[in-house]
Amino acid sequence: MAVTTFAAIDVGSHETSLCIYEIAKPFGTRKLDYVHHTSRLGYETYSTSHISYHSVDKLCAILDGFSLKMKEYGVADYMITATSALREADNSLIVLDQVKQRTGFQIKVLSNSEQRFLFYKAIALKENAFHKLIQKGTLLLDIGGGSLQLSLFDKSTLIATQNILLGPLRINETLQDMKNSTDNYHNLVYEYISHDLHAYRKMYLKNIKVKNIIVVGNHLPSFVRYLSVHNFGRLLPADAKGSKKDSVNRSEYEIFYRSIISQKPETLSKELNINLEQAALLLPTAMICHNIFEKTQAEQMWLSGITICDGMAADFAERKAKIVPAHNFTNDILAAARQIAERYQYSVKHTVMVENTALKIFDAVKKQNHLTKQERMLLQISAILHNCGAFINVNDIGENAYKIVTSTEIIGISHKQRMMVANIIRYLKRPFPQFGQMDDAFEKEEYVKMTKLNAILRLADAMDHSHLQKFK
Repeated sequence: MAVTTFAAIDVGSHETSLCIYEIAKPFGTRKLDYVHHTSRLGYETYSTSHISYHSVDKLCAILDGFSLKMKEYGVADYMITATSALREADNSLIVLDQVKQRTGFQIKVLSNSEQRFLFYKAIALKENAFHKLIQKGTLLLDIGGGSLQLSLFDKSTLIATQNILLGPLRINETLQDMKNSTDNYHNLVYEYISHDLHAYRKMYLKNIKVKNIIVVGNHLPSFVRYLSVHNFGRLLPADAKGSKKDSVNRSEYEIFYRSIISQKPETLSKELNINLEQAALLLPTAMICHNIFEKTQAEQMWLSGITICDGMAADFAERKAKIVPAHNFTNDILAAARQIAERYQYSVKHTVMVENTALKIFDAVKKQNHLTKQERMLLQISAILHNCGAFINVNDIGENAYKIVTSTEIIGISHKQRMMVANIIRYLKRPFPQFGQMDDAFEKEEYVKMTKLNAILRLADAMDHSHLQKFK
């Protein structure tokens, strides 16, 4: 049995973490070790948009320590990622360069859609209950330090996903100055959270009955620990069979919530043996979950211990060890694209015709053009979204569709792939620009792929120029 030792490093908003895994086909991923150190990258980014030299120095020292730990385990491969703390910093390129020079680590800064997709992969690989839960209305709540991602599943398919800048760390930094100038800080925080979640409910939850909530996020372990060490009424750390409990219903959560909001961070810090900064994040995390319970009227909330490091391990397991998750994410990505097209009242019959024709042409020419499944998916997304710009103005559909795609997240594809889709549909009615006329965002190989996919889509669209489906 071939076993690979893999390391995942998460340069997070609040702490930098290292997880070491064994990966093999018979058992998937198995965690061997977990090390983490507090770092204040998120606090600096969310308050000043700038990461200080002191923080870079501390980060490099942490990573040097991680490097020694990886050598102990004989790590064969690794992945190191950063999220919003580096993504939003105005000096992120300088920080990345300093880290590479001083530690040898090249950090990959994930776009929001890439970051959330890693959590999906980890859940689908490990949590068997996930596949059962998403058959009925399920909201996946991914709590990051700087933002929330709310993804709505129904009938085993991703229906809609939305990012909201409401992470517990960002909430603390935004409202910090008001703590001493208001009589009821708790109400202020709760109303601040409630405003954006109310808008989300109006837009996405009108016709869906949410039965379950699944909560994931790097800030969750301390939150779950507090919940499990207290016995509030029926809220026990184990169920009647003695199995570890991983979900609460609304009435159970209400008891827990009333307890945690009455505690001071200093008390929580001492009780849970965590630092004061971690303890301060428990209140906004509890309020976010309480708000979601109220807005959705869901029956159960499932608290998952999955982290983004687990997502990196799941991604590596799929790419290198060929361990395929049970859930088909390609269908989710295409469903999300269709949901965007529906929002802009696309021409359904024309789009289906163009999509089917484009895929037939692709399948006929893929071998001689060295095109892969990944390009096939990008072409399919492009076909689904190519006509949505007509909602804004029928005289410049391509340009308007380009603006819609560049402004809308599609979970499961990277920012660069989304820009490829945007350019494929932008130049559907006018000549595709030369490589030198494009910005520096694309490599030559990516440019060539875009021109091929654009040509296929252009031909498929021309075959239904009348929108009357005359070709068969």
